[in-house]
Amino acid sequence: MQVDRDLDKVGVHCAIKDCNLLDFLPFICQGCQGQFCLEHKEEKEHKCPTPIVKIGGTTVTCDKCESILPVPVNCFEKDILSMHLRKGCPKKTTVNQHKCSFCPKMESIKIVCPNCKNNFCIKHRFERDHKCKPRVNPPLQQTISPHLQNLLSQLRNSKPVKTNS
Repeated sequence: MQVDRDLDKVGVHCAIKDCNLLDFLPFICQGCQGQFCLEHKEEKEHKCPTPIVKIGGTTVTCDKCESILPVPVNCFEKDILSMHLRKGCPKKTTVNQHKCSFCPKMESIKIVCPNCKNNFCIKHRFERDHKCKPRVNPPLQQTISPHLQNLLSQLRNSKPVKTNS
């Protein structure tokens, strides 16, 4: 009959071989992606090889890394925490703190005065607020090695070379 063959194209048969029920609204298992009838939709009913862990409505927070961990149904918080610690809990990342050169305040960002090259908090970041004393650069003669000083003096005393252009 033509009608029976057309109905086979509309629905999906249950993936359980013994059932093979034609279902027009099959359930798709989130674990194994199989299509099942109402009777076999549960993971335990079709013996799902890759069941999905159902998450309960609770969570637990790790004290070390402050991660929020979901607690599956029928599990204890302490078991979830110990498993998290065994797998290698990432320790909490600390924010670098930079001490102000003018007051004891700490800032998470580094604010360096371009004039005196010291670090300051937001309140003392401007030169007028931290009584800025610019760093005095040593004279050029002190920063140059004696060998270079000798070469410079020779260049200053030498006669300019004329080029034919």
